[in-house]
Amino acid sequence: MSILSGSLAERIQPAVVFHDTYTIQKILTEYAEQYPIHSIQVIATNGEVLSTIHHHQNALPFIQYLLDWLYFREPVTVEIQHQQQNFGQLVVYGNASTHVSFFYTILLALTISFILLLASLFWSANAVYRHLMKAVNPLVQTTQTISTNKNYQLRLPSSEISEFQEINRVVNELLDKIEASTRALQHENHQLSHQARHDGLTQLPNREYFHQMLAQSFAQGTQDSIALLFIDNDNFKEINDRHGHAAGDAVLLEMAKRLRQALNQHDFMSRLGGDEFAIIVKNIEDHHDLIRISENLLHCCRQPLIFNHHPIYFSFSIGIALAQSASSPEMLINNADMAMYKAKQLAQHWYIFAEHGRMAKG
Repeated sequence: MSILSGSLAERIQPAVVFHDTYTIQKILTEYAEQYPIHSIQVIATNGEVLSTIHHHQNALPFIQYLLDWLYFREPVTVEIQHQQQNFGQLVVYGNASTHVSFFYTILLALTISFILLLASLFWSANAVYRHLMKAVNPLVQTTQTISTNKNYQLRLPSSEISEFQEINRVVNELLDKIEASTRALQHENHQLSHQARHDGLTQLPNREYFHQMLAQSFAQGTQDSIALLFIDNDNFKEINDRHGHAAGDAVLLEMAKRLRQALNQHDFMSRLGGDEFAIIVKNIEDHHDLIRISENLLHCCRQPLIFNHHPIYFSFSIGIALAQSASSPEMLINNADMAMYKAKQLAQHWYIFAEHGRMAKG
């Protein structure tokens, strides 16, 4: 407290010399808020009180009252001098708030230690209990694990007690039957899940799966490096009318096969329905990548499909939308859709870029 008072006296010395009560009050208030001080008083040599600060604390704990009385009954007095001349006196009464905080810290540490001691005693007692129940616990734990995790591959361990061993044998036989039934059910569920997310004809991901993957790309923040391609067959209705629906299905299968072979493994291709396909192309660095990919896709339809010994020529239009130009999956889909319909108005095998609301044909 003496060091603090000396530092305070040095700070207010110029203000005391010039009787600047405003500055004195400001400095005293600052110190009273930052340090454990009960009150500060600055008295001029003529007895005039230049400034007084009282730091009020409501409902002080008894221990602080006691410590204040023991250690801070007497104030710290510092003479305020300038060039060997006395201009006033600084009177500081401290308080024991920091001591009380330290006391509460010690009390908290003791409380935590006591709780840890109780926990240790409880753990020791529990260890003794586990040791006594060692013969039963393996059976209980295994059955609980099977019940909780539905892990029917687990089996009850052997027991030295013949009655328990007979129970284990019967239960293990039941688990064998449950495991076989569960495995068959999981296989059926996997097939149903695959059917729900894939197109029945081409076995490509369907529209729902496509929307999930596109939303996932936006949610993960990776949309800046992807582009969306919408592909639509240019003469599918004519093929159906001329060659029949079987030929139309064959064309769709051939399109799916050729497009998939022209893509990288990490690109995502799906059939949206009818003769419409969508491709999420990843790791796009610039427009040249899209031009190269589009030309490869367009090139794969130049050879006809031989169906029932007859050639069937088909082509498609490609609409491209850059994900970095869209704020949502819906906006990206709309951009690609508009680009694709714009492409269908041009000559066959042309493609359209959609970027920042403008169209540019490739």
